[in-house]
Amino acid sequence: MKLTVLERIEELRLQMQKIASDKDLTDTRVVGVSEKLDVLINQFYIAKKRNNDLDLI
Repeated sequence: MKLTVLERIEELRLQMQKIASDKDLTDTRVVGVSEKLDVLINQFYIAKKRNNDLDLI
């Protein structure tokens, strides 16, 4: 089963919180997950903007 972008965002968010609870926020694992999360969030907003633009036509 393929996860939606929002499900993947939530999965990464939970993963980041779990790692950050045991490590410093500057730990490379926390930063790595955070960067992946940033990419997904940006993709989500780009897709959302495209859909909203189409709704205006």
